[in-house]
Amino acid sequence: MTATLTQTKPDEMAILREAVDALQRHDSAKKTLKDIEADLSRLCRDYGVAAGVWGFSPVHLRRACEARGLI
Repeated sequence: MTATLTQTKPDEMAILREAVDALQRHDSAKKTLKDIEADLSRLCRDYGVAAGVWGFSPVHLRRACEARGLI
């Protein structure tokens, strides 16, 4: 005697509609991250000029903020 289990097949359109939402949120987050990275890049250049150093990166900027108790 064999028992047959029937599993309902997922609805393709429902999955795609959910995927559209996830993809739109992903694209929005990606754009936000890109904008923030551009801001950090500009701030690194500005701080480098102000501090008289060359080649500042976001890691260096973070350390400068931490050293001054800002973070």
